[in-house]
Amino acid sequence: MMSKTYAALRAELRRFYPDHSHAECKSPEQVASVKGIMDAVRAYASEHPDYDALELRRVSYAEMRRQFVPFLFDESPFYFEAGINGGWAGIKPGTVVKSLCSKFFESDIPEEARKHFGNRNRQRYTLCCGYFTDEIHHLPPLDTILREGFSGVYARTKAALAECETAEERRFIETALDGLETVHALQLTFVDAARKRLAENPPIQVREHLERIVESASRCPWEPPRTFYEGLNTLWFVREILSYVDGLAIYALGRVDFALLDLYENDLKAGRLTKEEAYDLICRFLLVAECHYDGMRTVEGYSEHELEIPITLGGCDAQGNPVYNDLTKMCLDAHWKLALVFPKLHCRISSTSPTDYLERIAKSIVDGHNVYALMNDERTIPLIQGYGVPLERARCYYASGCWNGHADSCEETDTANYFSMARVLEATIHVNEDEEREVGVQFDRLDNASSFEELVQIYLGNAIQLFVKVMSDYSKYGGVSTKVCPHPTYSVCLDGCLETKRDVTAGGCLYKPRVMTLAFLANVVDSLCSINQVCFVDKACTVPEFLDAVRSNWEGHEALRQHAMRAPYWGDHSDITTDLMRRIIDEMHAKTLEIKNDRGGSFILAAWIYREFKFWGEKTKATPDGRRDGAYLAQGLCPSDFRNRSDITTVINSLGDIRNEHLSGGSNFNVSFCRKSISVDALVAIFRTVAAKGIHLLQPNCFDRETLLDAQRHPELYPNLMIKVCGFSARFVALSKSWQDEIIGRWLY
Repeated sequence: MMSKTYAALRAELRRFYPDHSHAECKSPEQVASVKGIMDAVRAYASEHPDYDALELRRVSYAEMRRQFVPFLFDESPFYFEAGINGGWAGIKPGTVVKSLCSKFFESDIPEEARKHFGNRNRQRYTLCCGYFTDEIHHLPPLDTILREGFSGVYARTKAALAECETAEERRFIETALDGLETVHALQLTFVDAARKRLAENPPIQVREHLERIVESASRCPWEPPRTFYEGLNTLWFVREILSYVDGLAIYALGRVDFALLDLYENDLKAGRLTKEEAYDLICRFLLVAECHYDGMRTVEGYSEHELEIPITLGGCDAQGNPVYNDLTKMCLDAHWKLALVFPKLHCRISSTSPTDYLERIAKSIVDGHNVYALMNDERTIPLIQGYGVPLERARCYYASGCWNGHADSCEETDTANYFSMARVLEATIHVNEDEEREVGVQFDRLDNASSFEELVQIYLGNAIQLFVKVMSDYSKYGGVSTKVCPHPTYSVCLDGCLETKRDVTAGGCLYKPRVMTLAFLANVVDSLCSINQVCFVDKACTVPEFLDAVRSNWEGHEALRQHAMRAPYWGDHSDITTDLMRRIIDEMHAKTLEIKNDRGGSFILAAWIYREFKFWGEKTKATPDGRRDGAYLAQGLCPSDFRNRSDITTVINSLGDIRNEHLSGGSNFNVSFCRKSISVDALVAIFRTVAAKGIHLLQPNCFDRETLLDAQRHPELYPNLMIKVCGFSARFVALSKSWQDEIIGRWLY
């Protein structure tokens, strides 16, 4: 394939997109357009103080049709750009409805519940990416739009209008129709914009792009795509324009190699496209994601260098046949050769994945292209089936954000709900009764434990007490979002919402699981095992004496700390740590079965974590595993880098021996291999073993410390050395010194 650098395209994209991932685009016209729409909706609300959310949605749709400004690139044939990065950017017009309707949070949620919610987040017990519900990580309805276009959804929505039985149902359907008409109107503005540019007699390549846009945007994606090019454009268009219209945050670009394969092969057969032209389109498609921000800007804070743009590759089709084809190879090769960080690469694997596919991934990792989340089909597909999705649809899942997979066009996701198991442990040792009252709990003290069993019971009783309260509050009050930020246009694109005539926020779609993530499990297992070893097995001191040493940040107790660190730890495959991890997960899982979520679906347990392992760790006091104040916490299902000294086989066996079926498919295993001692064949074998063991998701790194240390001294020599930090990747030289040191300090296999 060609080896272009696409310098002109990169430069043009960077002139438009912001430097920071959350900032506004650099086009004054688009920024002014968004602000104009929002100002008009605010003015209407001021004149009509009895407004509700659906009323404001229709006002916003009308203003979008009047004020929307499309943007086209000279170097790109794609038309979709609204300047909001799928809802991740600083402002998007649809969110003005939420802003104006947030008053319903105060009127409909008791003050005590609101205080508990805020205090739990502030005190690091929980993190919810929204108000009692995850407001981001929505899954685009790509299968629906690729099959029938927005016009097909419109026809079905219009038919549903005649079936409405209540005024509420009619208002929802009428608003959705208005929104779909808005999507169509916005699509046609790209035709007008392209024609205006053509009238300026642009250079030949630009003219070719614009002529293509005029032809396709006149029809697609209102009508389903007919060509591979239109299919690629549809993925970007759905992500951007649905987010724009309904105030959403939609991130994913779906499965290029599965969803668009028929279009690609039909184009080849008809002579409309060559493989070289397809590769060029893929390169331009991927580069749009890469250039959404300044990739050399220093990564320091929480969401810097986070764009939330994933694509999913590989896996299987609806019949279970492997998906590995020209498009898979082109996407993998382009991502590697163009040295891209974005889009995030979510590659589906199994123990029987094609060898060439796994080798292609492994070779790029050994080369330093550490950008992969490897999702295990053998674990993820059954989990999706577990909440009712038919096998054929479960097999076609793709990733919505950092790591979790979901069924296309029939599932509403709610995944960013973190629960810190380590914070509960910290609170039972470093006691603060005022803080306990602020979050609505009263914990029992570990000091009173007289045996390992009693110790575990006390800890789990505390964790379960708060966990159940958190889930109960989410269930009681998450539904208020229907009055604050409904998404009628998006909703009718998902299976179930037309049949129920309800918004996704009201539980309208077919499948609506809600994930509760247990964070820092390894620190809890290690800590409880350390207390057991020191106090109950070796009887070196009493539990109160041991905990007093922890409370002192181990000052004056180094010998006791070293004793604690000789105890069994998670990842050593000992019976005590494996049994304890299994017990914690099983008992927490059992509680999720007792409560329905706010949309009528089930709660699902998971074990993943984003950057909190660093930022929350820096605020977490000393723990019984030997951690001192401020030391980092463990990631996902991983052993703690602070304690782990096991080989990769032992750790994999540990993770494989818990009941992984009780966890969501994104529960991650982050692992770093020493580049000097790992081979492509060894990596492939590890991928297959991880899949066969039922481990959910592998995020591999491959580097050596000497190279990273040299990159700190000479960053100019390593511009494309990538690192998988956690749910995101970045160029190592773009990481801050503290992040670089964290990476360098990781345990290498």
